[in-house]
Amino acid sequence: MVTELGTGEWMMISGAVVMLLALFVLWRVSRYDLVGAAWDSAWHVARGRRSTESPTALEEKYRDIAGQTSVTGKARRAAGTVIGHFVAKVLSIVATIALVVGLILVGFGWYAL
Repeated sequence: MVTELGTGEWMMISGAVVMLLALFVLWRVSRYDLVGAAWDSAWHVARGRRSTESPTALEEKYRDIAGQTSVTGKARRAAGTVIGHFVAKVLSIVATIALVVGLILVGFGWYAL
């Protein structure tokens, strides 16, 4: 017996897909966010987990920039880090809005059942 999905079910499915996509985007852009890296570094230091074998997120970003051989390479890497931060902020706002839209779709789908 095959059952067809109604409008409510499709709204809930599409809302869940939008929410999963938004969560994926938030997960991927989190590595470029400097504010998140600062909070992660502060938490890392507060727990006493910082060592030379386990650097904080900000130390890793600094080492990546300092590891460039030329001044131009360091400037490019620093500019790329800052640009990545601002793009990550914009995408995280878009993903948060998509998360809310997905939640609204799931709610409307539940109501339509």
